[in-house]
Amino acid sequence: MTPQAQAIWSGLEFRKPMLLRNVEPLSEPQMRWRPGAGPNPIAWQLWHIGEVEDNWIRTLVTGEPLHLPFGVQVREATEKDYPSKDRLLAYIRETRALTRRRLESSAESDFARPVEDPDFGRITVLDVWSGVVTSFAWHAGQIALLAKLLPDTPVSTMEFGYWKKK
Repeated sequence: MTPQAQAIWSGLEFRKPMLLRNVEPLSEPQMRWRPGAGPNPIAWQLWHIGEVEDNWIRTLVTGEPLHLPFGVQVREATEKDYPSKDRLLAYIRETRALTRRRLESSAESDFARPVEDPDFGRITVLDVWSGVVTSFAWHAGQIALLAKLLPDTPVSTMEFGYWKKK
């Protein structure tokens, strides 16, 4: 893997254990819980992570058609369309394995190639991958917050060693 590809891979993998720690103990109703009328539930957030990682690369980098394993894009889904937690986690695992293969097959020069994004205009392939990494971190953080806000949450708060007094 090239240095840029390795940095992208590391950015995606660094917070994955924390994401799984927050999602794996949840029940199906907890996956769909909303704290009020507005925010998207954890099921939506998890689906969105997989969809961005898979389909933004398909659309902008590889030129492949969209992959809709659940028959609809997450932004068009209603709560009845949300897959089970197990299916969502399988999608994340499958997409991450595909991401690794994509990154392993990328040459360093591939990351400088310009692409046209409908929202951001002319950007590079590196910018696209950077968006995938930051989207993952952003939504994984939202999942962590929602999991900790759940009534009777099974998720514990994590203490980081660098915050502890010596």
